[in-house]
Amino acid sequence: MIKTKKDLQYYIKEDAKQSGYQLPHTLKERIIEFLFPDYNHEFMVCLRKLEFFYNTQNGGGIINKLMYFFYNRKHSKLIHKTGIELNINVAESGLHLSHGKIVVSSIAKIGKNCKILSDVTIGGQGRYDRNGAPIIGNRVFIGSGAKIIGSITIADDVVIGANAVVTKDIIEANTTWAGNPAKKVSNNGSYHYLNR
Repeated sequence: MIKTKKDLQYYIKEDAKQSGYQLPHTLKERIIEFLFPDYNHEFMVCLRKLEFFYNTQNGGGIINKLMYFFYNRKHSKLIHKTGIELNINVAESGLHLSHGKIVVSSIAKIGKNCKILSDVTIGGQGRYDRNGAPIIGNRVFIGSGAKIIGSITIADDVVIGANAVVTKDIIEANTTWAGNPAKKVSNNGSYHYLNR
């Protein structure tokens, strides 16, 4: 969780690195970024700042509360602009979100250095996710259209194939799963999907 400004800088840097986004350094790069924003990157930066101000608002005074309100409003607008529904304190650092609709339960957990492609759903089985939601391990690659549903755990370095439906725990690390319902199709993990 982001609790200090150092944490905030680290999370923003790791998210950008995982997605291949180059942070603007020069005035020219900043002007281009302003005129042609990368909304997915903007969403992630806003989310991380919202997490920081949420996690520190009790000890931060009125300024932190105002900043939390500002970034909460901006986060809501970016949800509509990007189609990404991801709440605070769900994802660890190094998250790469692809373009397109992505819905993640507010009680799900996503590990470090994961990549999620478009049209993915990560959620619980009941109304308001009362029965729990998925816990995704580190370095997991989730293909387009995949559905990960229920109070389940996904091991580290797993690949979930496009349009796979996962409703049971995946406890074998470094494996690939595909189909509906998802079945193991390979003993190859996510390394090549995350390091291209």
